[in-house]
Amino acid sequence: MTRAAPIRALVVGAGVTSCLLHLPRLAQLRDAGRLALVEICDVMEERAVAARQKFGFSRCSGDALSGFERADIDAVYLFGDARMHYTLGMAALERGKHLFAEKPIAPNYAAACRLAEMAQARGLVACGGHNRRFYRSMGEVRRLGGKAGWHSLEAVFHKPSHGVAPPFGASSWLTANGIHALDALLFINGSLPDHIATSVRPNAYAALLQWPDGARGSFLCDNNAGERREAYAFHAAGLTCRIDEEALHVARAGQTHTTSMPGLDDGFAAEHAAFLDAIAQRTEPPHGIAALAPSLRLAELIEAGFSGKVDWPETSPARPVAVPRWFDEGPSDDGSPEDGPVGDGLSGTGSMLVVNARGLSLGRVTTSIDRPIVAIEDVLRSARPRPDIVAALIGTGPRVMTDALLDLMPNLRVAGLVGLSFARHNPEALLAREVALVNASRAYAENVAEFVLGLAILGRRRGFASHQLMRNGGWGSAVQPDGWRGRALKAARAVRPVAARMGLEPLLRRGWRQARPLHGIAPAASTPTRALHGATTGLIGWGENARALAVRLVAAGAKVLVFSEHAPVGDIRAVGATPVALGEALAADIVSLHRGLTPATRHFLGSAELARLRPGAVLINVARAELIEPGALLARLKAGDIFACIDVFDREPLAARDPLRRLPNVFLTSHIAGSAEELRAGALAEVLNKMERHLSGAPVRLVTPTRLRTMT
Repeated sequence: MTRAAPIRALVVGAGVTSCLLHLPRLAQLRDAGRLALVEICDVMEERAVAARQKFGFSRCSGDALSGFERADIDAVYLFGDARMHYTLGMAALERGKHLFAEKPIAPNYAAACRLAEMAQARGLVACGGHNRRFYRSMGEVRRLGGKAGWHSLEAVFHKPSHGVAPPFGASSWLTANGIHALDALLFINGSLPDHIATSVRPNAYAALLQWPDGARGSFLCDNNAGERREAYAFHAAGLTCRIDEEALHVARAGQTHTTSMPGLDDGFAAEHAAFLDAIAQRTEPPHGIAALAPSLRLAELIEAGFSGKVDWPETSPARPVAVPRWFDEGPSDDGSPEDGPVGDGLSGTGSMLVVNARGLSLGRVTTSIDRPIVAIEDVLRSARPRPDIVAALIGTGPRVMTDALLDLMPNLRVAGLVGLSFARHNPEALLAREVALVNASRAYAENVAEFVLGLAILGRRRGFASHQLMRNGGWGSAVQPDGWRGRALKAARAVRPVAARMGLEPLLRRGWRQARPLHGIAPAASTPTRALHGATTGLIGWGENARALAVRLVAAGAKVLVFSEHAPVGDIRAVGATPVALGEALAADIVSLHRGLTPATRHFLGSAELARLRPGAVLINVARAELIEPGALLARLKAGDIFACIDVFDREPLAARDPLRRLPNVFLTSHIAGSAEELRAGALAEVLNKMERHLSGAPVRLVTPTRLRTMT
């Protein structure tokens, strides 16, 4: 008997879960002669290379779509997130490849139905990663239930995930993980419930299910739990079966028999073997996407808190009930999928290049992009142009947009930087090729404005000076001397309580005053703490950052004055601010810099301008250090009558012996105004939204040549 040739596989995704749970099982199937590991794809080249070496793939890349076109690929495995499973899953099926997609199999029920219908139309096998269907314990429960089945079913799936966002692009922890247990109820019963009643709390779900034959089921999924717990129970007359993570417990007439049946490892191996069996035997597998789609619909109903009758399609559980707009690519001529493949939304839309994937949060990237993504390394290695690439997403890192790279992408229409400055990325060449440029200006603006607002409040309250004084054993908010004078003052304060107990404090105070010509420490200047409400704030420059700050300041009750040589007066007044001359802005209680750096604005503020700062003013610079002449800034600060908050410096990191570090009336931060962890998600979402809007023809705020000149 001739042995069938191994299935030739391309795997997309070399992340932690893939390498830990799936690729070892695929390697075992390869060793058994059932599978050929042809290609591993990951947008992060180092992960693909490592997986190729560890698991023995013939080649690696970051370009799944090119792999789908190869004749030496029979099946595609997708180990990523829900949206990637749908987008690349449709592309793989459309190109005649069998499909295995980890859960969540799709972003929603309608998308899962599209995948199932595409596979059916092409005569292909499409499976999903719901491995509880392959637990030996679940199989034994189905056997024991027989045709009579179970009149009562219970499923519990709890996880300690309080405050953790659901992974895999799932809409909730229910579709990310709890769906395993929900699907197990449907699998054991063998049919679909027609009524449900649900109760939903944040991150916790409960549902009662009723089947047409009267069977009842309960489902509990609490992701705020203190520990992980997965358990099932099935009841019939005189018989109960319980499944936990280690064993199957069968109880009859009060006697319980326990059989060790750990499921997780066996489940992963069995689901992959069943996928290959279905391909070889041309049969529908137990974990076909058509069979799994109903559990996704039930999960969506539970998430929505739905209670009532569930209307299932009459012809097939994989037939979509309603299709969201973003999946509605249009039917064939008569709306029938049998007359031709359902469109996958990729034709004519193009791919997206990802530059410096390590500098991006890859999970957020893949869950946010509806189009195939291509790694820059694959484009650079390509021997032919890539006309399919219409967009480039750029993260921080070593790779840049060179002329050679641009030559390979003749249809590139938009480049999006998850940051602010395009200076490193050949912007002139991009604009010369009519490539639109977008960046994360709004996300950074909101983040920076929040930071500056905090500086303004603490600067007005003298919070920084008070903090330092408290750490040195003092009290109050007066700016203290530094160096040996500061140490002398600290020592005098330490001695004072002892002198008071001995009755010597008047003598000590008189001696301190008489020695003032020697130590030079004057009585602390009066530095009243003041509120932000009612303060006058002068903003030097106008752009996204200044606008976002002005909105916050006006809301806090501050008066906002703006000096700008270019901003429309109406734009400034629209947020409640007032356009003024430079001198008036510099005379404010708080002065914050927001100008771009150009040859004309370098050292824009010198001695004459800084002299306009009133005593007690707070000067904030989170824009560019070179806007201020450094010698003039140092001299003004040494006068001691203003306070400065500085986040940017001519050279970074700031030298250890820089005199700014020793001034008591300066609060220094290490260029962190725009570096909050939450910023990355907002910046990515903003850039992707701008790119898609531009590609669709909608108006978008672009990075123009004028704006480029201020980016450093």
